[in-house]
Amino acid sequence: MAIMDILTLTQALIRCPSVTPEDAGVLGVLEAALTPLGFRCRRMRFEAPGTAPVDNLYARWGSEGPNLCFAGHTDVVPVGDESAWSVPPFAGVVKDGYLYGRGAEDMKGAVAAWVVAAAQAIAAGGIKGSISLLITNDEERACR
Repeated sequence: MAIMDILTLTQALIRCPSVTPEDAGVLGVLEAALTPLGFRCRRMRFEAPGTAPVDNLYARWGSEGPNLCFAGHTDVVPVGDESAWSVPPFAGVVKDGYLYGRGAEDMKGAVAAWVVAAAQAIAAGGIKGSISLLITNDEERACR
């Protein structure tokens, strides 16, 4: 099994302009990274009167307990004045040794780090129980 690197996965997530509540393909990027690792992925759509529907992702590897679940989000707040950015907000550019882009720190980078850590743990073997992710694309607003 090939293990992806955190930078590449984070850049792929950043390049999805997932401004709340738009998915913009970000959950698909996660599914594409998780499915080959053996995760079962399930989309869950939540709706409330007067708001747009929101897709969320639950992905689980294994079926036994205990289950270690990472909860996070892939949505970002609007970029504001894009001309004020030193690089395009959804380009995922590395400049002077730093990764720039909407969600690099909150929290697409953390989601990518967890996926890569999970991939490494699965490859090493010996996991007792199961591991999962619960990812919302609506943390920056109503969080359903």
